[in-house]
Amino acid sequence: MRTFKTLTLLILGILIFGSAGYFGYELFIKPGRVEKKEKAAATSATPTPTPDPGVHELQRLKSLRVSGDNAGARDGLKAWINSHPQSPLLKDARQELGSANFTLLFQPSGNPEVITYTVAKGDSLAKIAAKQKSNAELIQKANSLPGINLQIGQQLVIPSLKTSLELDRSAKSLTLLDNGAFVKEYTLLSSPTPPSKAVPAINTKILDKIASAGSKRVAFGDKSYPQSERIILLAGNASIVGFEIPSSPNPPLNQTNPVTQSATNTSITTSASSPPPLPPGYVLSKEDLLEIFPLVSRNTPVIIH
Repeated sequence: MRTFKTLTLLILGILIFGSAGYFGYELFIKPGRVEKKEKAAATSATPTPTPDPGVHELQRLKSLRVSGDNAGARDGLKAWINSHPQSPLLKDARQELGSANFTLLFQPSGNPEVITYTVAKGDSLAKIAAKQKSNAELIQKANSLPGINLQIGQQLVIPSLKTSLELDRSAKSLTLLDNGAFVKEYTLLSSPTPPSKAVPAINTKILDKIASAGSKRVAFGDKSYPQSERIILLAGNASIVGFEIPSSPNPPLNQTNPVTQSATNTSITTSASSPPPLPPGYVLSKEDLLEIFPLVSRNTPVIIH
């Protein structure tokens, strides 16, 4: 009998205290553990990056430029850059602005300095350039002329530019300006090593522009001029040269290889299995150098940072 009572009391105790423990766990302990697990999961989860607030507007401005509204794209891109100075998309926006600016250099609707000229009897690109204080190659480029031949009555746009260049050795960039205003920025593939200590900017100028075929200098209008190699000489024994980037995948461009090169020819001969080394000086892609070449002339100001 005593054993039965003891067993009964034990069972009742288990039921009472077990139920109390269960409800206590459910009410007080379990919620805290769940909350801790949720916090730990939230902490360890990879945070979703906040989308750049200007991305949609930048895409709209890109579409505007592609559609041909370069003036609208230019004005919008300038405002976008001023409003998003720390954006990771800033470089992309500056590239788009450069493309819009460059196109507008040659459009009367986007540049008040551009005039329209009607070709008269006896005119040539050289004569027109002399009369309009421009240069023949610039007029050819502005009008996308396939050659130097003109027709009486032909309408030509004549840009009036006051270009200058800024070279930044640390940033490896070349900036084209017109009347002191930003036009377009180009990436330097290589440049002379900047000094280890900060020094004042160097003010210099273009000493000469050279087009050559082999060892022979070629004048604008010569039949070999379109295929000629170009180099821009700066006062102070520096130069801006072009480099044709290999189209096939190769080791890094700064690898040293034996070369055959004339003093003014940027074509470099190497073995097929290795990339050509970069030439000395301020090096642009050949495409970029050809774009800049007609826009500058002797005595064009150059600042080197």
